[in-house]
Amino acid sequence: MEIAYIHIVDHSSMGAPVVSHELKKEIRKIFRNTLILSGGYDIERAEIDIKSGHADLVAFGRSFLSNPDLAERLLNSYPLADPNMSTFYTPGSKGYTDYPNYKN
Repeated sequence: MEIAYIHIVDHSSMGAPVVSHELKKEIRKIFRNTLILSGGYDIERAEIDIKSGHADLVAFGRSFLSNPDLAERLLNSYPLADPNMSTFYTPGSKGYTDYPNYKN
């Protein structure tokens, strides 16, 4: 069975060690199927890793939770709302569906 994709999470924005460019390049050299990166990305960093060939896709987890209009914000260079991490993995909608869309 062939592996469809590898998803590498870089939690350095939360204090974990950085996933180095060298490691990303080495994985890319060995693994030719879909490679996904995530962890504290903004649009600039995502574009660098995509354009450099380090990944095929970049996932935006926390940013997506706190920005229901994330695609529009990225396309228009609108500021991103910060997620309220104290509401993660708690019951109810608070912190999941109560973030507002950007008002310009």
